[in-house]
Amino acid sequence: MIKNIVVEVQERAELGKNANRRLRQTGGVPGVVYGLDRPPFSVAVGARKIEEVLGLETGRNTIFTLALAGQDRSRAVMIKALQRDPVSERLVHVDFVRVDLDRKVRVNVPIRLLGVAEGVKTDGGLLEFILRHIEVECLPADIPDHVDLDVSGLRLNQHLSVKDLPVADKVTLLSDPEATVCSVAMPKEEEVVAVAEEAAPAAAEPEVIKKGKEAAPAEGEAKKA
Repeated sequence: MIKNIVVEVQERAELGKNANRRLRQTGGVPGVVYGLDRPPFSVAVGARKIEEVLGLETGRNTIFTLALAGQDRSRAVMIKALQRDPVSERLVHVDFVRVDLDRKVRVNVPIRLLGVAEGVKTDGGLLEFILRHIEVECLPADIPDHVDLDVSGLRLNQHLSVKDLPVADKVTLLSDPEATVCSVAMPKEEEVVAVAEEAAPAAAEPEVIKKGKEAAPAEGEAKKA
């Protein structure tokens, strides 16, 4: 989805681990711009601005404008890939891919389930959400934020597949049409037991057998008549 967002970047001449470390210490993130059969080049971008783009509903499918600071150069791009620190979760690198608004792109789009399945309401079934994203191909302006699937008519032991997803005529589904998106099945025995155990009151603690003389008569002690 195309958004009216401009992200300013600076072209980088100084590269390497030390340069990247200094950039991150100032709140920046190293990145690279590539695609459309043109040479790639390295950039520096503010981490906060990228997080704002990722926070949109369109997320990494957002098409926005990348502008070079101090130059009259801009380009429509998408976030192709990113890396985060495994401990702090801070961005450490981001890849931008150039986008031609007149050329189709392939992207992954999230699926949203709507309604409550009949098999859950009346038959005690459990809805299993198996496939949460699908791959589609379309022009950048036609990328859907998400694809909605109504599950209200789904009964016990029934499922919905990729071919059941409602998509616009301008959007082509690339995922396996027979792949199961969701299904309604009876809960497994261990799941039922787990739910029952959680609902049941805690069992009383067994009485601890006292040790010592109160536990048994001392050796050799005569039993009174």
